[in-house]
Amino acid sequence: MKRYIKSIILILITIGLTMPLFAASSSKSKTMYVTLESAQLKAKPAAASKKTGTVEYAEAVVVVKSEKSWVYVELADDSSVAGWLPESALTSKKIKEKAKAASADADEIALAGKGFNSTIEAIFAEEFEVDFGVVDYIESLGIESEEAAVFAREGELNDGGAEE
Repeated sequence: MKRYIKSIILILITIGLTMPLFAASSSKSKTMYVTLESAQLKAKPAAASKKTGTVEYAEAVVVVKSEKSWVYVELADDSSVAGWLPESALTSKKIKEKAKAASADADEIALAGKGFNSTIEAIFAEEFEVDFGVVDYIESLGIESEEAAVFAREGELNDGGAEE
């Protein structure tokens, strides 16, 4: 059992150490396309950060820079609309028709928000006897990012990327 835990921790550390290399090498000034129905642009690379704008499905954006799993983008046809987006909200493939779009279901999005996929969640749930049902329930409550930032700040949890 301890060997499995050590193996998982080693894998996670290795992934954590190599992710910045991939983030730093990601294409800059590259045109990408929004894969979400609507996505909020953020002032900082954090979910609780102040909203600076909105981009819609299939809109072309230009990646200016990246930081970890976030990218700073500008609209391809209006550089005054800019902000941070999760890299997972973009694709390099041009989106032609909405009807032919593939999308993630709510469970996949929730897992991605935890930094997991279904395989990793199953391993953690089994190895550490973790019930992710509680996390899923909390995520289903749908709190606004501004409210989450106030909660984190008042509870001195961290700034959560929130603006002062």
